[in-house]
Amino acid sequence: MLTQLRARVSELNALADQVLLLAERLSKRDETAQPDLAVKGQQWVRGARALMVAQQYSGLKAFDECCTTSSSWMDIGRYLTQDWSEYGSQSNMPEGFKIFKRRFLEARALLNALESELVSRELPVKTALSFEVASTEIDTAQEVLDNANGAEVFLRASGVIARVALERHLFTVADSRSLQIITNPPTKKHPDVEDVLQTLTKSGVLTAIQKSQFDTLFKIANNCAHPKGPVVLADVQQLIRDGRQLASLVV
Repeated sequence: MLTQLRARVSELNALADQVLLLAERLSKRDETAQPDLAVKGQQWVRGARALMVAQQYSGLKAFDECCTTSSSWMDIGRYLTQDWSEYGSQSNMPEGFKIFKRRFLEARALLNALESELVSRELPVKTALSFEVASTEIDTAQEVLDNANGAEVFLRASGVIARVALERHLFTVADSRSLQIITNPPTKKHPDVEDVLQTLTKSGVLTAIQKSQFDTLFKIANNCAHPKGPVVLADVQQLIRDGRQLASLVV
């Protein structure tokens, strides 16, 4: 959705550049600026407003005030249609353009701020969904553990499932916050869980204590995935129990 939004806003910004040029020409008594100014101006206003309405944008009221206002003799709508009736002549055209330009730039800024609001609105939804998925996968890990009957292969499988759930959730949180994960060393092709933990900690998403807790859990999980010694039931139980709790706090 954001990709489509960016593309549409980019199109509208290109159109806005044309509108400003035409509006300036009109202020210098270049009558050939019309009817292109009215047509392109209305295309920009309607296109921008439709985006804001569709996204239930908090800036819609301020945008409308730029387009049509009762607090001034000039606004975007009046300038586009050359409605000079409230002051009788076109002698104040340069001053009218100054007011139009100020309101047009404000309206344009409101349009360009739309994406930021959507990203902020999406952040808690995306991370909440990520935790729901992780929680479901951790439930699966718990079920495998409950039915393991002490068999090492199932203890390990349970730990691996929990590990994948936690790792995926952490990467989703970093992505939703637009955090760039730095690999250490830089020669690594892809960031690993230690890289994302470091990034989240440096960005203030995780506390030092939480990172230490995650480090402990991933040591258990790594032992399950890459056996170097026996798997302890209590360790896998800790991985599932504490992993679920920590994941719920990282949004």
